[in-house]
Amino acid sequence: MKSMTGFSEASLNKDGIQFKCFVKSLNSRFIEVNIKLPNNLKKHEGWIRDLIKKSFGRGKIDMDLHYTSPPKEHLKVSDSFIKLVKQNEKNAKSKGLDLVGASYLDLVRLRDSIQSDYVLSEIALKTLIKKSLAKLAKTREAEGKTISADMKKLSSKMQKSINKIKRMEKHNTQHMQKKFKRIKSELKLSNKEINMNEVFSSFNKADINEEVVRFQSHLDLVSKLMKSKDLIGKKLDFYTQEMLRETNTLSSKALIAEIKNEAVELKSLIEKMKEHAQNVE
Repeated sequence: MKSMTGFSEASLNKDGIQFKCFVKSLNSRFIEVNIKLPNNLKKHEGWIRDLIKKSFGRGKIDMDLHYTSPPKEHLKVSDSFIKLVKQNEKNAKSKGLDLVGASYLDLVRLRDSIQSDYVLSEIALKTLIKKSLAKLAKTREAEGKTISADMKKLSSKMQKSINKIKRMEKHNTQHMQKKFKRIKSELKLSNKEINMNEVFSSFNKADINEEVVRFQSHLDLVSKLMKSKDLIGKKLDFYTQEMLRETNTLSSKALIAEIKNEAVELKSLIEKMKEHAQNVE
């Protein structure tokens, strides 16, 4: 089981420039991707988006990638950079720099000018992004384990609750039978004067066995789903909704307070599980 919420940060230093990739993920019905890139890296957005969609099944995923130069006082002008300046003397002069009398600060400024349009290679960019996505996947898995543990506890409590209702089920029908006999006695009705179809209909309305059986079936399916490695969030959401519906029907048909009270407790447990389900991938 994996959660849809998570956060990761990865960085890469290249030629004195630090690239940082931040990724956060929130719950969503589908996969939704938002990417923020520097202008000179926007050409990579297509394959980055595809990579994210292949990595995750659901969730609203926001990626922010940017780079920053080191503080001016820590900048170093490497031999390779000086060689580059000499090789591109004409280009340097077009930027207003007289290489003959170039100072150290002039070289630093030129370095900044060139690096402001720095383009990270696709291979290095993929390494950085895959690293950040792998970290995000781990945080989602860790959160998923926490959710799974809590859902198992909720499932166990639900099972105990529905077992109590099963034991009280016959008392609900007996209550209806006693009520019928009392009314018959008070009104002094003979069997011929009683509409048996209406009697059977009343008994059926008090019979909660069908709801109990369906609830148990849904709960069993939820327990199986929690062991699956597939995308289960939508299925969990569906079954918790069905369990809630069965519990509401069961509660409305209950004639004794004990069942109604247990149904209230059951609905509280389902609501908590439903909240978890909406955050599961």
